[in-house]
Order: sequence, then structure tokens, then C-alpha cells
Amino acid sequence: MNKLWTDPLGPTAPVGEILLAETAVRIELPLSLHKLAVDRFGAVSKHAERPDSPLHNKVTWFYPQGSMAIRATIKSHRRDGGFDIDIVAELLLPRNLPPAQALDLLFEAINGLPGSFYRGMVERQTRCVTVRYADGMHLDITPSELLNEHDPRQSHIFHAKPDEPATRHRRLVMNSWAFCDWFNANTPADLLFREAYGKRAMTFDRQRLVADADVKPVPGHSSTEAGKSASVVGLQLLKRNRNIRYGARKGQRMPPSVMMASFAGHTAVPSSSISGSLDAISGAMLEALEYADRNGVLVDVRNPTCEEDRFTDRWPENAPAQRMYIEDLKLFRRQLAAIMSDQLALDQKRDLLVAMFGEGPAQSAVNEYAATMGRAVATGNRTVAASGKVIPIVAVAAPAISRPAAAQPRGHTFYGNRW
Repeated sequence: MNKLWTDPLGPTAPVGEILLAETAVRIELPLSLHKLAVDRFGAVSKHAERPDSPLHNKVTWFYPQGSMAIRATIKSHRRDGGFDIDIVAELLLPRNLPPAQALDLLFEAINGLPGSFYRGMVERQTRCVTVRYADGMHLDITPSELLNEHDPRQSHIFHAKPDEPATRHRRLVMNSWAFCDWFNANTPADLLFREAYGKRAMTFDRQRLVADADVKPVPGHSSTEAGKSASVVGLQLLKRNRNIRYGARKGQRMPPSVMMASFAGHTAVPSSSISGSLDAISGAMLEALEYADRNGVLVDVRNPTCEEDRFTDRWPENAPAQRMYIEDLKLFRRQLAAIMSDQLALDQKRDLLVAMFGEGPAQSAVNEYAATMGRAVATGNRTVAASGKVIPIVAVAAPAISRPAAAQPRGHTFYGNRW
């Protein structure tokens, strides 16, 4: 599947590839929300350092980590859900400050005094402080302490679950800065793909992004600046699929996004397609998880730039949790193969997309594709098969393409409702 066509998302590209791209731009954070996230990122960093803050002159660096730093942020699959921004606050702290106190200090600095803008919006978590906005967006701010000035951003973060005794609190080594640099270097955007995908993303929001220069800027939106690669788009789709699968699994911790990003970075191939990237990332994860399961251990994924930084320290909790995602990946790979097949009709591909990524973006993606192909047929120079595949006009009239009705998933094993 690692083939990139001359026009990677043009009308002659495989139907499945175009549908995956159309779905991806619908789950991506729109440029307008991206700008709002950048504005809030800058505002909270200034607030933490204000003159009456307990962290005044004690914050050395605010920088993004996680999805926002690698251009892989997606919207929630729930209508009332938002999205999160992960931030590291590098602090100057008293020597040997207990982990709980480091987290409490950041909480106090951001929550502020009565009447403060953030007062009551802040929650102290096990490893971070969360700022929750009324529109669903939230910022997860992780306090850190630089370990080695000669190894930039290798740091300690703090683990202190509020209801656990202090004897179980600890420091953890991490270097999310170096990981994001590694990931971005490993997943450069191909020119043809960047332009083709960027045009699609731009149609959803044309506002300009102006980043705040007082902190390390959040990377630009996919419709601006350097764009993104097929590997990053594939990662976003896999995260969306994971969120859909785990949405109904109350109490189950999800496979961590950073683990998925690590596999995406390791498997990235220049000039790959979205389908090729999805095949590579999901295949590598499945192989690693099955290998661990066969050997009776839990998968152990480390930061390629910092061996002590363990991405899977809290997931999987046990063998059943590991096997659950193994089965999810097997199902996903079957569904992906079917999406890319010419044997299924367009309405069947729509049903698959709904099962994989949710009804809203999938239905909209197919509607857009059908409308585009309908316009192409109207020009009289091509026709479209039931599968949605473009066929040059020969001697027969093209069948009309109507917009699909609301999806009704079928009962075969592609959809995961029975084995």
C-alpha cells in the first residue's frame, strides 16, 4: 500500500485513498480552533509567570508536547467533546522538592487568587494540571525540572496521585521535546501530498494563524506552513479509530497517543500514501503487541531519543488490555483492506468508514466525493463505477451518482459487530 500516485488525491487516485483523505480533514482541528488553542497556550503561559504568581521568574520555558507539537491533533468524536493541548512548563524548583508539591505549586500559580480568570477552571491531576474551558477545550500542563543543561529538555516530571501515600510518588525521566523533533524529522511532508491535502484542509477554515512569539510556537496548521505528511494523517485516523473503539469501554485506559506516534515515526516512508501509512503503522503496532503477548509480557515502547522515557508505563495494565487492542488492530486492518478494494460498492465503503471513524465525518466525506464525481460525470469525459472508481468514457452513458442515505452498517465481519 506504500504507493503514492502522481496526483496523490486527484480523481484518478483509488477511491479508498480519496475517502480516507476526505475523512481525515473532517476529524482534524480546523484552523480557527487551532488559532484559539495557540492564543490560549500563550495566555496561560503569561498568567503562570505574572508578578503575584508563586512561579514568577521561575518558569524557564513553556513548550508544546504531544499531538499539537507534531501536527496530529484531532477533534473529539463526541459532539459535546473538545480537544486537549499538552504543554510542558519547565520550572526552577527548590532542590529535592517532593513531587506532590511541584504539582501543587503549578496548580496554585494557574488557579490564582479569588477573582482570577482561571479560578475554578483548574484541576490538579496525577502528572499535570488541567485547565478546562467551557467550550470543551482543555490544556494539560505538565511541570518539569531540567536534568542536564547539556542534554536540552531531558527532564524530570512528577507523578503524585492525590489519593496515594507519598511513598508511591516519584519522579520520571522524559524528553518530549527531543521526541517531537525526532518525529517531525522522520515524517517530512512530501510536496505533492502536502499540496493536495493542504487544499482540502484549507476549505474548512481560511483564517490566518498568528502564533505568539513569547513562547515556543505551536507548529502551524496543515493548511499553512510546511503542511503534513501522509504518516501524520494516518496517525490522526488511527487515533480517531482508537477513540471510537474505546468510547464505549468505560474505565478502560486507551493505548497512549505517544506510543502510536512512535510507531508512526519508525515506519514513515517518503512519498507514502495515507492507506500505505495506515497499513505500516497498524502492522508494526500489531506485530509488537502480538510478539509481547506470545512471550507473556506487556509491550514496552521507549522514547527513541531517551531510553528512560517509557511510553507504555501506564498502558497496557494487563494482558487482557493488551489483547483487546490486538483485536482492534486486526479488525482495523481488515477494514482498511476492504476500503482500498475495488470489489465493494461506494455505499459499502461508506459503511466501513462510519464503523472506523464515526458517522459524521464518514458520511460527509462520501457525500463530498459523490458530489465531486457527479460534477465530473456532468462534464461528459468520465463515468463512475458502483465502487466509485473513475472510468474514462467509452461508449456507454455514465450511471448517476446520488448522495448516499444515512449509513446502515451491514452484518459481515468487516464492521466488528460479530466475528
